[in-house]
Amino acid sequence: MAQGLISDHRVVYGTLQSEQPSDRVLEVEGGNDDINAGFGGKRVAFVWLVPVYTADPSNAASAFDVVIQSSEDPNRNDLAAGAGGDFRYLLPITTGARQIASVALLRSKESVDSIPPGYDGKTTDINKGRGGDFLYLLWQWI
Repeated sequence: MAQGLISDHRVVYGTLQSEQPSDRVLEVEGGNDDINAGFGGKRVAFVWLVPVYTADPSNAASAFDVVIQSSEDPNRNDLAAGAGGDFRYLLPITTGARQIASVALLRSKESVDSIPPGYDGKTTDINKGRGGDFLYLLWQWI
């Protein structure tokens, strides 16, 4: 794992599974870490998250928020690119007292209401409103 605290995520798009970045966020139980799994399109078939690190605690994220909207944000990369439908963004929250040191994805066939053991927080469902698996970003604070 890279050194430092997590400040954000870089969204990486691919047309082939073999294009997956080695430093991508992995699914906690070894499952599929493609954000677009089951929703891929022609232009973009795969979407992965790669953590962006910082050494400065004031720039570190304390949580992440999933934003789902009908209009595109030109300053962010869509987590649902190529799949059609709403635009989905993962936004860092940097106003908390704690800093995130590691992240993982959790993919589930059912909604997950509680934070899994070993983690300190989770997003709302990244796939909300589009069917398929429930998908969450989990994090651990330092």
